[in-house]
Amino acid sequence: MWGTGGRTPVSAGQVACAGGRLRGLHRPKIEAAAKVIRGWEPFLVPGLLQTADYIRAVLRGIPGATDTEVDEYLQVRLQRQAIFDRPSPPIFTAVIDEGVLHRPIGGREVMRQQLDRLLLLMEHPKITVQVVPLDAGIATGLLGGFAIATLADAHVWAYLESASSGQVTDRVEEIGAISLRYDTIRAWAHPVHVSRDVIREMQARYDR
Repeated sequence: MWGTGGRTPVSAGQVACAGGRLRGLHRPKIEAAAKVIRGWEPFLVPGLLQTADYIRAVLRGIPGATDTEVDEYLQVRLQRQAIFDRPSPPIFTAVIDEGVLHRPIGGREVMRQQLDRLLLLMEHPKITVQVVPLDAGIATGLLGGFAIATLADAHVWAYLESASSGQVTDRVEEIGAISLRYDTIRAWAHPVHVSRDVIREMQARYDR
């Protein structure tokens, strides 16, 4: 999701721009400054929890992406994950659609390793992952993923994904609407211990 070096705190003022909107370029800076990150992903494993092979498979799906570009983007994404290595990492609560687990990005072995990593990261005291079951039958979050980051100064930013780009906003009315959407989706999710069992079940399928 949103670094200069992955550990340098950045205030809301340092990333502000006219109109209250930013391009996705600033996402790593916001992630690095965040105290709490709440995220929803309907199609892919959240970027902060992806393995290198999963990231590479996702990036190779970008039309026209060269091997050099894939390698560069891969390093950027891996650097973003360093926020969990700092002494006081952010609280990260991820909600994912169960379809994410069924979609074999990169093939069976890449997915097996990715689910291994998910289960390992769920042992981290600051990371939770919840799965919305396929039979929930809700369409609230199917328009795209998003993340909501709360900084140390209580300023809140949200990142919204689309097919062509991502956009960051701190507009109060948009933050409120996105937060409501997150709460609505999470209300349909399995609790953490059940979500862990669902992931383990899918992991076993990729082992066959």
